[in-house]
Parts: sequence; C-alpha cells; structure tokens
Amino acid sequence: MTDYIEPPQDLPLSPRVKALRKAYETAIGNLDKYRQENAGYATKRSLNSLDQFVYYVPAIREAEKELREQEIEAAANGKPLPDRDKMLRPIEQKVSEYRRMVPALEALVTRARHEYAEGVKAELVSMGLKEAKAAQKARDDWEKAYRAAMEAKTTLEKHAGLFSWCVSQGDMDSAPRTGHSQGDNLEFWELTEDGRLSFEASQALDFLDYMVKVPGLIEPNPNPPIAEEYNHNPKPRHFIAKVDGYGDNWEH
Repeated sequence: MTDYIEPPQDLPLSPRVKALRKAYETAIGNLDKYRQENAGYATKRSLNSLDQFVYYVPAIREAEKELREQEIEAAANGKPLPDRDKMLRPIEQKVSEYRRMVPALEALVTRARHEYAEGVKAELVSMGLKEAKAAQKARDDWEKAYRAAMEAKTTLEKHAGLFSWCVSQGDMDSAPRTGHSQGDNLEFWELTEDGRLSFEASQALDFLDYMVKVPGLIEPNPNPPIAEEYNHNPKPRHFIAKVDGYGDNWEH
C-alpha cells in the first residue's frame, strides 16, 4: 500500500485511524473549497490569436478592464485619472495569497494522507486477522446453508416422485425428466390456491397428457385449444368446357 491508494471503506479501522481518515477528508475538502471560492485569483492559460499560450489571472484582467473604463470616463470629463495602485493592489494581494495558500493546503493534504496511510499500515495484521475470522464464519454459514439446500432438494425430489406415482397410477415413481441432461426442473413446482399442481408448472415439469391418469391433481389448462368445427359442406366440383381426355370427376 502506498500513500496514493485509497483503502476500502469496509476495512475494520480503529477509532484512531478513522479519525486520521476524517482529517484527510477534511484537508481535501478545505483545499477544494478554497480553490472554488478563489478561482478568480488562479492563473489560467489560453490561446491567443497566434495560437500561442498566454497566462492571465481573471480577477486582474477584470480589474484592469474596469480601470481602463474609469480612465476613459475620467479623460472624457477632464478629471484626474483613478489611482491604479489603489484599485489593483488589493487584487494583486489576493493573487499572491492564493499562490501561497494553495501549496500550503496541498501540503496539509499530503501530510494527512501520509498519516492516514501509515495508520492503516500499522493495523493491517489485526485487520487481516479479523477479516480471516469473518471469512471463516461466512464459509461455515455457506456450507451449512448448502447442506440444508441439498437436503431440501432431496426432500423435494422424494415428494415430487410420490406425487408422480399418484398422478400416474403407479406408472412413474419419480418426477419427469429425472436423470435427463436438462435436469428435472423441480424449481418450477408451484401449487394453485386449492392445492393442485398449477398447469404452468406441470408443463415446465413435462407432465405429458399420457402420464396423467388421475384427474384433480393438476390444474386444467386455463386456455384450452379451441377445436375446429367439422366442415360438412362438400368441396365444389369444377369442370372445364371440354372434358375430352379427362375423367368424369376430374377436378382442378
């Protein structure tokens, strides 16, 4: 770990190191806030008409623009020119302060970051042991839950097989698909409000019509296919004008 790698937030840090992290975050916040509130005193860079980089301070540029306007106004009215130093000196002082304050705040961030990093390093062993213990507990819980899931699955297969035996009048002793590569799909097992296997579940489980010999255990199809009515109208017979060479009942 270096000073520039942010530790995970979930590390079990001690109160002391948490305080160091808070101090580090506060130092970053103070630097950001100062830069935002005094952005006009920071040196900027832009391209001029010759595609050359020029450096300027927005606050000074605005003050000089205001000074020129006052100078023009004073000349137009025959009045003395405004005091340049009086107008620009406060801005220049703020610019000088900005150039000194930002490095100082950055140094505080660096110091706080270093102290926080060193605090974390000092507790890596103790935190690592805590995490190892927590991982072991999670692993034991997972194994317990897995065993319970396997036992429940075995129970599900047992009762689904007994249901299959009942619904098939003894022709099946296990749920359909058991042993097939696609599995038995028992996760689709679902009952209706009256306790019967739902029609959708029976389709997912592959209870085909020929397997179901006992009615009342599976919900009937809620949308049975509509049987087409038999058309008793005979097909009309067509004849051509001349039937020579064709049979009497030739149709086309």
